[in-house]
Amino acid sequence: GTFTLSNLGMFGVDRFDAILPPGQGAIMAVGASKSTVAADKDGFFSVKSKMMVNVTADHRIVYGADLAAFLQTFAKIIEDPESLTL
Repeated sequence: GTFTLSNLGMFGVDRFDAILPPGQGAIMAVGASKSTVAADKDGFFSVKSKMMVNVTADHRIVYGADLAAFLQTFAKIIEDPESLTL
């Protein structure tokens, strides 16, 4: 199947749902990165960047558990891009 990436973040849109075009396996919607206050694992607050991402998929082609695993891996890479160099 085909995987499409739809990035409206470059227009300042922070979240949206992408509509799956006919014949596509899945489409990922990428929103803008926004600064937000968040607590770390020690309970201290700091300003972090947050980006909303979601995927719409045709479940006749893509198994939901596989898509969830893909999103977990995607999040780890986005949160720590240096891991790609190891």
